[in-house]
Amino acid sequence: MTLGYEVPQGSKIHFGISAKIKRDIELKAVDIFYKNGFEEISTPSFSFSNDNKVSRNTIRISSNNNKQMILRNDNTTDVIKIIHRHLVSNNHKKWFYIQPFFAYPSTEINQIGAEFLDKDSLGNLLCVAVSIFLELSIEPILQISNMNIPRLCAQEGNLDIEIFSKAKVDHILKSASYFADLISVQTKQDLESYIKIAPSFLKQELEVLLHSASYCHYENTIFSPLYYSPNGYYDSLFFRMFDGNKILLLGGKYEIDDIQSCGFAIYTNDVVEYILNKVVK
Repeated sequence: MTLGYEVPQGSKIHFGISAKIKRDIELKAVDIFYKNGFEEISTPSFSFSNDNKVSRNTIRISSNNNKQMILRNDNTTDVIKIIHRHLVSNNHKKWFYIQPFFAYPSTEINQIGAEFLDKDSLGNLLCVAVSIFLELSIEPILQISNMNIPRLCAQEGNLDIEIFSKAKVDHILKSASYFADLISVQTKQDLESYIKIAPSFLKQELEVLLHSASYCHYENTIFSPLYYSPNGYYDSLFFRMFDGNKILLLGGKYEIDDIQSCGFAIYTNDVVEYILNKVVK
């Protein structure tokens, strides 16, 4: 009897049309990155674990002298730390990569990412992300938010930030009268109108969110002032592209190794699936 080869749960095989779509996504992304002055970087799949806060989702391994190592569980962190600590003589600020990251027990996530080591360059980076999707002839929803807004609301109303991270709409609406109008904001026009009547403590961060509307034109854009993601390192302006429950891209501003930067990550497997479903329809 011939035993079949078992594919670990969480991994993904691309073949035929799926592999062709995946390669097409990567080639078009690479072309756009180079045209916009990015250089490529590839980081090791594993690194030494010097952080006591290693997540339970991290896959742990050991070096030849039994020192604890982990499989790369985040591309952005590794890229920034390697540039900052090992490429100090290289002053280039714009980097991209095409490589997976890994999560316990056997999940492999294919990713295309970009990092811009300049906190004021989110507009440029967002336009690059949008241009990749337009080049692929797909237009998922682009949602832009500013996580400083729910933080300020929680602080002002002495609220638990969890009601925003878990989108507890009933709790939010009961908390303060100004939430009723704020929670309905979706378009640039909605945002402009709300800023005129917004509480003074929110105006500055709402203006920051409104300014992001000028970064680039993308028809399928919505604004979500009260969206809050408690996970990861994106800490102020934040954007994501999605279709239904499938997240195709995450991006925004962050600080790692005392470097304020911005970046995004495209989840390649989910984009391949999105395109395949579009072809079937």
